[in-house]
Amino acid sequence: MDLFRPRAIPALIAALALPCAAADDCRPVNGTYQDQSAAQRDGVSDRLSNFAIGKGKEKLFRREGGTAPSFTGSQTLTRPKVTALAAAATLTHDAKGNRLKFLDAQGKELAELGIDSPRWKCVGNHLERSSQRTSGLGDVFRTERVDEKLLRDPASGDLVYIETKTVVEPSGGKPVQSEARFKRR
Repeated sequence: MDLFRPRAIPALIAALALPCAAADDCRPVNGTYQDQSAAQRDGVSDRLSNFAIGKGKEKLFRREGGTAPSFTGSQTLTRPKVTALAAAATLTHDAKGNRLKFLDAQGKELAELGIDSPRWKCVGNHLERSSQRTSGLGDVFRTERVDEKLLRDPASGDLVYIETKTVVEPSGGKPVQSEARFKRR
């Protein structure tokens, strides 16, 4: 058989891509999960809606009250009351990317948004991404590397988010790891 004929090239590409697709299968993370984490992390409940990006994110929250900033400075600023509308989210990983479809308490779809900024990559059977951020004031700066994972706990079926922060500069210190669990629905 001649593998270099024009008709053989699509079959050759498909045959070479098959082992790669089988090695990284992130379909286990697909599913519907509670939007709010089961427990608080660092004193705050995590939400899957925090991962969402793009237009339509405002559909996930209702804002009431609050004052808009003015240039006169004579008005006291107050924060609006923010109510989360999403009760659950369906995570989908496929060739198009990674998306969350948010549902209210009655199961009505609120919005479908991407979560790929920075892009989540399929590694084994879970999603991973890494980023760096610099913070500080004056002469005191620090650069952190943040490694994140989204995986399904095989025992409970819950979605587990693991965040590991490592101080890159100034060097030193141990990595700090935290975890949030989103119950499967």
